[in-house]
Amino acid sequence: MKPAKRRNKRYTPRQVRTPLIVGAQLVLGPLERIVDQIANDGTVDVSDRGTPVFQDGDGGWHDTAAALEGVVWHLEMFCARHDRALPLQPLRQLHACLKYMIPITETLLAELQAALPVLQRAMALGDPDDQVSILRQARIKEQLEQQGIIHE
Repeated sequence: MKPAKRRNKRYTPRQVRTPLIVGAQLVLGPLERIVDQIANDGTVDVSDRGTPVFQDGDGGWHDTAAALEGVVWHLEMFCARHDRALPLQPLRQLHACLKYMIPITETLLAELQAALPVLQRAMALGDPDDQVSILRQARIKEQLEQQGIIHE
C-alpha cells in the first residue's frame, strides 16, 4: 500500500455564515400572521380609512400592500442575483388583492401557505451580506422613485 500523499496547499478554514433565521422571521413573520388571520377569520386588520395594515414586531402599524410590494421586490432581486426560482406569484396575487380590495380565494390561500415555508427557508439560508446589499438597493430605488427619477 502506498503512503498517503501530503497535501500541497495549506488548510485555511472557510468563513462560517450565520443563518438569517431571525432576520427571515422578522421579514416574513408578519406576512405569515396575515395569511393565518385570513385563513382563520377571513379578515385583515384595517386602518380608519379602510386600508389593510399589519403590526410589526416593534408595535408599529404599516400599510400591508406597500410592505408586501417591498418584500416581493426584495425576493425578485434575490432570485435574479442567484438565478433561482421561488414561488412569488402567490405573493404578487395577495398584493393585488390587498391593494385593490379583491377577495382572496381559498386557492390563493393554499398557494400562500405552501409558498411561505419555501420563501422562509430561502431567506434564512441566504448570505447576510447579500441580503443587506439587496436592502440597500431597495432603499436607493425608493429614493429615486420619491424624487421622480424613476417610475414603477
